[in-house]
Amino acid sequence: MSNTIIYARVSTDEQAAKGTSIPYQKERLEQYCNATGYPIVKYFAEDYSAKNFEDRPEFNKLLAFVKANKGVVKKLLVVRWDRFSRNAPEAYNMIGRLAKLGIEVNAIEQPIDFDIPEQKVMLSFYLTIPEVENDRRSMNTINGMRKNKKQGRWLGLAPFGYKNARDSQDKPIIIKTEKAELVRKSFELAATGEYPADALRKQMQKEGLQISKNQFLRMLRNRIYCGQIELKIYRNEPEEIIQGIHEPIVNEALFNEVQNVLEGKKKINLKMSKIRDEFPMRGYLVCNSCGGNLTASCSKGRNDKYFYYHCQNGCKERISNETVHSTFTQWLSDISIKPQVGQLYLSVMQDIFKNNEKDRGAEITRLSTEICKKEEMLDKATRKLINDELDKESYNRIKGSLQKETIDLKTRISELKETESGFMEYLTFGVTLLGNLPHYYSTATLEGKQKMLGSIFPEKLIFSENSYRTAQPNELIELFSSVTKAFGDSKKKKAAIFSGLSHQGTVMGLEPTTLRTTI
Repeated sequence: MSNTIIYARVSTDEQAAKGTSIPYQKERLEQYCNATGYPIVKYFAEDYSAKNFEDRPEFNKLLAFVKANKGVVKKLLVVRWDRFSRNAPEAYNMIGRLAKLGIEVNAIEQPIDFDIPEQKVMLSFYLTIPEVENDRRSMNTINGMRKNKKQGRWLGLAPFGYKNARDSQDKPIIIKTEKAELVRKSFELAATGEYPADALRKQMQKEGLQISKNQFLRMLRNRIYCGQIELKIYRNEPEEIIQGIHEPIVNEALFNEVQNVLEGKKKINLKMSKIRDEFPMRGYLVCNSCGGNLTASCSKGRNDKYFYYHCQNGCKERISNETVHSTFTQWLSDISIKPQVGQLYLSVMQDIFKNNEKDRGAEITRLSTEICKKEEMLDKATRKLINDELDKESYNRIKGSLQKETIDLKTRISELKETESGFMEYLTFGVTLLGNLPHYYSTATLEGKQKMLGSIFPEKLIFSENSYRTAQPNELIELFSSVTKAFGDSKKKKAAIFSGLSHQGTVMGLEPTTLRTTI
């Protein structure tokens, strides 16, 4: 008596195919077992698509049954071998596992006599053909999808803000929905750099954008919204960005701006509406204990309100805003440069600037001469092309090279001319600012204070033991504060200090835009 389990299986895309339905397979297997006298002890049917046995729920139940009833079942029958598996290595492995349990696997329409070694060749054929069919089907699907993508068509479920539709040729296309406005607004707010991604998602959620955190990030990174489709690397074909035929929700410039924010290339600023006048330093302080950001809050007493900066990670750091602000004002006073230091620095810079002006003028003249030479060379090449002394391909190569070199030269001239304009004006203002930091800071608006903090201290500040320090050294502040502290000592020390200041001044004079940005 060969107690038998019959197993029928279809993948989701094959259920409607003729000759593979589960009822048909069950009927064929029952007829075979009745004709051969094999008792059916259990029947399992699988309509779940999976590439391996471990992912098939019903087959796992089948394995559990035969293990619990070891020695009872002798055969496992399927209609054809492709119903057992379309993966040859997986199939061989499972046949071996079941054989160790005393169970023979076979297909009634493609029977194999395992006692005849040559029959294993047929088994290999029966198992390999379905796998080849799968690979071919997969390849055809991929090629078809890539072909459609190269034509600018989005395939699959439409992303948020779009819906699936058909064009006049009955081909797939996506069109905007009323939710597209939420997508556009999300990109515009994200581009400001004023919102952490999840805070922005929660804000947009209130307006109707109901997607998860991961979906929101994927949305902000998806080129589909600026009218483009990404075509991934495939075999020897490189990655491509295809212009889609659908209507974009945002323009490419806005999309790229958002990518800069997400990748940290654009500085993130706290939204000013969330920063109160009582907390101008919120967002610029870090916890001395854990290194996390200090946030701020207000607590109400019986007769008054109390304002504090405290660690957002729950550390014991809790400092009144009065202490933080008064100490900061004193620190600004300590690092402010003395008037005589500022005047000395301006005098040194004026001398350097005058000398550099001569060199700058000479460089502009030299570059202008180079541009004239490039233009003459292009004219000669054009005449040779007209006179058939130069072929079109060579001409285009020469033209492209000369035009690129000319653009580079003109750009360099523009940079040199821009460097000239307003340099001493900016420098004078910067030195005046650094000479009276407490006054400028205390009289500035909330937005002005934020700008001063961000420009003078690009790194966040640490408040500890009633004093401040920067997370990383600030070379400009160290330079001026060291000179200021030492100013007024012996003449010998003064000379050494002035020498050092002059050396630093030379560097900044050559790159005035750096000084402008720092100040």
